[in-house]
Amino acid sequence: MLEYNLEFIKKYKISIIIGMLMLFFCMSFYLFILNYEVKCNNVEEFVIISKGSSASSVGALLQDNECFEDINIFKLALKITMNSKKIRPGRYDLKGVSSMRQLIDTITSHPGDIIKVTIIEGWNIEQIANALHGKLKIDINKFKNLAINKSFIKEFGIISNSLEGYIFPDTYFLLKYYTEKEIMEIFLNQFKKNYNDLIKEHGGENNLSMEELVVLASIIQGEAMYIDEMPLISSVYHNRLRKNMLLQADPTIQYIVPGKPRRLFNKDLKIDSPYNTYMYKGLPPGAINNPGINALQSAMLPQESQYYYFVSNGEGRHVFSRTVDEHNLAKLQLKRKRKATKKK
Repeated sequence: MLEYNLEFIKKYKISIIIGMLMLFFCMSFYLFILNYEVKCNNVEEFVIISKGSSASSVGALLQDNECFEDINIFKLALKITMNSKKIRPGRYDLKGVSSMRQLIDTITSHPGDIIKVTIIEGWNIEQIANALHGKLKIDINKFKNLAINKSFIKEFGIISNSLEGYIFPDTYFLLKYYTEKEIMEIFLNQFKKNYNDLIKEHGGENNLSMEELVVLASIIQGEAMYIDEMPLISSVYHNRLRKNMLLQADPTIQYIVPGKPRRLFNKDLKIDSPYNTYMYKGLPPGAINNPGINALQSAMLPQESQYYYFVSNGEGRHVFSRTVDEHNLAKLQLKRKRKATKKK
């Protein structure tokens, strides 16, 4: 039997090699088509596919929306995945879609397979992972481990030990069978789109790297309750950085204090951590949450001011000061105001 098999292999050796090469090329071509880059994250609004639309008309629609340049690759991808007749009409949010496979999966999936997920500005990776688990039953540990996977982070040109700060807060429509990696890629692609848009419009107006901008934006996000205060809060931190002063940002202390956010005490300000901006000058080594577009823009475009201090007024807003004496007076006045309010 063994001799027969050897004779068969010798006789058809060339045919076997050709067959294997053809299989290899077919698989490579298949993977190339499915991984073909699309840029639907440039689409600002929903894409509407009408009932009865053909593959050609849908391809033309997506091409008009700059998802891809070659409509033939889209049509070929539909054919080899046997989805040419499975396109579903509807209104599609293609935010973060970056490959032909993701695009086809989205427009051919049953509506029940698409889950709406909202990421809130200022959430950290732990909160995001928990929200995704609740909606999509993802593996929380896999998602969190991916966020610190150095080779994965490097793929996106990010210089950081963690993806904290780069998961862009927004509302997403995700397929319920997406893997943790696919979901993370969608979030990061959306971050890159918004960051690049800011750079195109305002990039020459600041000297911060992408990583520095994200870290500063996360502090602003953690500090501000109202969007209109963000540029002024940003100005305080920019002024302090220029003067080589300690940032003394309370949100960085909240980040290193275990448990839920709480009132901070003097002992908390003495925790030895590179994130403790009461002990170490400059920006901390990483973001403390995932900031939204307003915080990113404020970090990039601070309001011009002479302020170096601010204190919360207890109602979500802040009182800003130029000198330490003004700052101490503001704190004293707010303390008296709170006491007077309690007595009433």
